[in-house]
Amino acid sequence: MKRIILLFILIVSTVFGEVKTHLGSMKLIKDESGSIQKVPAENASPGDILEYTFSIDNQEEEIIKNLSPTIPVPTGTSLVPETATPDNYLVSINGRDYYPYPIKVDGEPVELSSYLGVGWNIDELKPGEKLELQMQVKLNGGE
Repeated sequence: MKRIILLFILIVSTVFGEVKTHLGSMKLIKDESGSIQKVPAENASPGDILEYTFSIDNQEEEIIKNLSPTIPVPTGTSLVPETATPDNYLVSINGRDYYPYPIKVDGEPVELSSYLGVGWNIDELKPGEKLELQMQVKLNGGE
């Protein structure tokens, strides 16, 4: 029996001074024509792909330097490699230290379910500039 996992749409919005952030999630599905559509991630089943988007909007009058935003990989999911954008992303298997993908242990790449986070090093975000960071995960237990 296929277990249906109910996911609450994660929409986190915060404001730091005049810097606004937002984290949202969508489920990716194929329509009849084979095109990928994004729908709210209210219900998901093993094998489904979820896309997380983290937006940072600099509404300050000055450049913000040396940002290190991260998106956690939720428990029960596996990172879908090479879907993170921008593509200069880093990954973590301990939630603290970030390295270029893939991380290897004893010369072997770690399993995709071992990744705990995706992060980026952003040199600067200019006034009025908005940055969108994305990554995809697959719910474990599917095909």
